[in-house]
Amino acid sequence: MRHNSPTTAGNFARRLVVRILRPLRGGAQSCCTLSDRSLLGAASLRPYLAVIVLFAAGTAHAESSEPAPLASHALLLDIARAGNQLVAVGDHGHVLLSADNGKTWSQSITPTRTMLTGVAFADALHGWAVGHDGVILATHDGGKTWTHQDDGKSLDTIFLDVLFLDAQHGFVVGAYGKFLVTTDGGKTWTPGKTAAEEVHYNRISAGPTGELYLAGESGTVLVSADHGQSWTRCEVPYEGSLFGVLAFDDASLVAYGLRGHILQSPDHGAIWEPRNSELKVLIMAGCKMKNGTVVLAGQGGNFFVSRDAGHTFQSWQPTGFGTSVADLLEAHDGSIVTVGEAGAIRVKLP
Repeated sequence: MRHNSPTTAGNFARRLVVRILRPLRGGAQSCCTLSDRSLLGAASLRPYLAVIVLFAAGTAHAESSEPAPLASHALLLDIARAGNQLVAVGDHGHVLLSADNGKTWSQSITPTRTMLTGVAFADALHGWAVGHDGVILATHDGGKTWTHQDDGKSLDTIFLDVLFLDAQHGFVVGAYGKFLVTTDGGKTWTPGKTAAEEVHYNRISAGPTGELYLAGESGTVLVSADHGQSWTRCEVPYEGSLFGVLAFDDASLVAYGLRGHILQSPDHGAIWEPRNSELKVLIMAGCKMKNGTVVLAGQGGNFFVSRDAGHTFQSWQPTGFGTSVADLLEAHDGSIVTVGEAGAIRVKLP
């Protein structure tokens, strides 16, 4: 199995650090194409080198995060709703809470300084955050306090996303085919089985009718109709990394990934058609708004907006917005809240 090396720019690092670790673990070397590598500037090497140092020296339970007044302007990698609050996670174990649709943020101290890459809430109180060093954190008070659910021994594990269907049933996915399942709120985690080889799973998501979706490298899109017990691979006409799947009520899907690739399926993944952008940039995040609008975003502050369920997309860049986006969601006031290399930023669609 070839492991693609997703690319990025500047300090944008969300789920892409796994490619640096492959030589350290003695596995196959990165095999992204020369054109993919061209997306990286010289400056982008600095954060990766820093990650290598942290990986070599870090211990998951060694330290707690530190108060950081500018944390909302630093690297954040995922965002989720927790009732009326928003919760964002990122570098140095940062967890931020917002009760005003992302206008202001407060920091919660966590028992780790490792990079957190994913966050999910089952309801307003019960949430989980995952990241490097095999870290799994849990909260039972809406993100105010956090405790470890990992054993602190899996320092070579990188978790990239987390999803909970309710307060008991959840999934954690990550690099090298990592796929864990819990049925007791994270007290115990067991390896699950998927239909793919040992690829990096970038994101796990749920559709409106109960299906689950896994997106990953090598054109991986997996679908589960039985709450993750079994998975079926979709035949996608793209072999690069994909970073997410959005599902719609009419059984249509939208997948997005490297170099401006957008794929749309009208029939729950049986057939896929390209909706590629003219901008060949990494597309890292996507959300479906309450009014049906689809918003994708990624490298360089580039957004892609569809108002016809993903059949067509228009590129858009907010005035003065040049920072890469790692994730986004619609706030309760209708604004889009993004997180990425410059922290949390609110935008309004044109």
